[in-house]
Amino acid sequence: MNRGVAKQATFRCTEDRVEFGRLLALGHERFGVTTHSYCLMDNHFHLVLHCPDGHLSESMQQLGSVFTRHANERSGRDGPLFRGRFRSIRITDEHQLLNTVRYVHRNALDIPGVCAVDRYRWSSHRTYLGHRRAPTWMDTGPVLDMFGQDRQAFDDFVSNDRSALWPVGPDALPEIVELVVAERHADVGPGVRRTLLLLVLERLSDGDRCRVIRMLGFEDEVPLQRALRRAARRAAAEPWLADAVEHVTRLAGGRQSCV
Repeated sequence: MNRGVAKQATFRCTEDRVEFGRLLALGHERFGVTTHSYCLMDNHFHLVLHCPDGHLSESMQQLGSVFTRHANERSGRDGPLFRGRFRSIRITDEHQLLNTVRYVHRNALDIPGVCAVDRYRWSSHRTYLGHRRAPTWMDTGPVLDMFGQDRQAFDDFVSNDRSALWPVGPDALPEIVELVVAERHADVGPGVRRTLLLLVLERLSDGDRCRVIRMLGFEDEVPLQRALRRAARRAAAEPWLADAVEHVTRLAGGRQSCV
């Protein structure tokens, strides 16, 4: 993912969004990068990509530089459009892939006026449902195969708030936290990542909770409880943290508050 500098809009008109798709096609042709899922928001984007030849950085550099140049020409502005280098997490198994595609498509629900995932034009969800033809640079097969090519089952998994998510191993949590922080509230200090991991603990199974506690360096219960109280106080003072915990949980497949 990447977002606009100073949270400014990155997609200012329909042509911006259409060209973004053309550049994904170019990345596919030049670098063999295939898109499994995407969502273009007003001031950021999400992509789920497969890079079998390892050219993610080259592909994203081309996309960002060409898109910025042309978008600036259309809007009459200059200077950088994106905040900096893209952020990414490695998807290591099918469970994480499913949760991530669901998360990407459901990003559209954050846009005022969008009340259903399948009503949003600028994501790949409608392609998964067969409402439009998949472009050559996009591959829906690996995800739909996990639903036996049942598009309705996939739609239910993405659209239903109470869908049972697939648990992802705790080793992926630090990267997931980093991605959510970059998306939701980038201008924070490094301590917020640790705070988020502490706040996510109660959403994890007992075994995963123990692994994350060891990952955070706690040897016994007393300092852990002190840290948890500090994290709770910080969350009360900074409401965006509760929203970030929900997003981390959705990507990680932990217990959600609505279930």
